[in-house]
Amino acid sequence: MARVRISTTVDTERLDRARQIINGRDSEVIDRALSALIEDDERRREIAALTQSPYHLDSDLDLGSVNVGWDDDLPYDGEVPPEVEELARRRRSKAS
Repeated sequence: MARVRISTTVDTERLDRARQIINGRDSEVIDRALSALIEDDERRREIAALTQSPYHLDSDLDLGSVNVGWDDDLPYDGEVPPEVEELARRRRSKAS
């Protein structure tokens, strides 16, 4: 992984607390914080996409006899059907 040096000013109390939680170097604190920020952004984008285009309204999604429980209350805790994963992969590659 390529590394880059940064210099910044942060809240002392938050940095001290993060150092206690991580029990590591400042670079580890920053790496974990950046990872959490990216994951949070991805989660928000996924929720927005599902809100805009719910799976059960997708006319392109033909799951055949796969029962995904559209009538069940969310959250859906089952495995994601392979057909759904493949469709998502194709759509992501088109969007890139």
